[in-house]
Amino acid sequence: MKKKSSLHPGETWLEALHHFENELHEHVEGAKKDQLRFQTGRLFRSLIKRIKRESTGKDEWVLMFACYQFVTDPSRHLGYNEARRLHGEEIEARGLPSARSFCSPPFPRLDEHIDEYLENLRLRVRSIAWWMEAQESFALWLVFKELRPAWRGNMDKRAQVIQACYLSKLPQLRRELLQQPRDSKLFGAYLRIGANYQGKPWDARQWQNILEQAARFTEKRYDCTPLEEWLWSCYPVFKLCGWNTREVQKAATQRGFWTTSSRSGSADPHC
Repeated sequence: MKKKSSLHPGETWLEALHHFENELHEHVEGAKKDQLRFQTGRLFRSLIKRIKRESTGKDEWVLMFACYQFVTDPSRHLGYNEARRLHGEEIEARGLPSARSFCSPPFPRLDEHIDEYLENLRLRVRSIAWWMEAQESFALWLVFKELRPAWRGNMDKRAQVIQACYLSKLPQLRRELLQQPRDSKLFGAYLRIGANYQGKPWDARQWQNILEQAARFTEKRYDCTPLEEWLWSCYPVFKLCGWNTREVQKAATQRGFWTTSSRSGSADPHC
């Protein structure tokens, strides 16, 4: 029997993000080069799975609405301002009301006129989840391409590199979220630090190694070409529109990103 939703959209999003990060990291750690897939809609699927687990019937849509309110609220500094901006531009391009306008009224009654509203809500949630996934997967790819040998090392070395990377991102987290007991617990699980994959705590030497790597990651600037940044940022649009490689290359050429020299490198979000 499903548990009735307690309407904690922040927890629902954080759990979905945690699962998404786990799934993405496990994939990147184990996939062969020609099997790497960074942007596949993992975050949206994870979110929907948790919404369905936490609620039933009408409550599923109420929780989905609350999740959309939570993640698009500009007063919450979640680290996804760019994803919100791109989501807003997509919604505007579709001729739909802004997130703020859409979220202002209370969730409507479920009657015979609700189908279009629910379709709009699902479209919006899928959109913001795709942009957030694009941001997270791009950040991971930037680190992965610089640290590929370490990621392909033994399990303990790989876990240390990943946890150092998580620690280097701590300054980006909003302080008041960490002060909430529920969120602190979730963030602790989300960061997955303190032990190897078998749950054995790190010893003093291993901790020293992790902290030294985290300090280096904090200072490191991960560079990419304009073409790479454009491809990763726009991949949700390519996916939505069903563009093939030729159409993407044409759009890149029109914007001055695609040249003969661009062909030598690979910035495909799939790989």
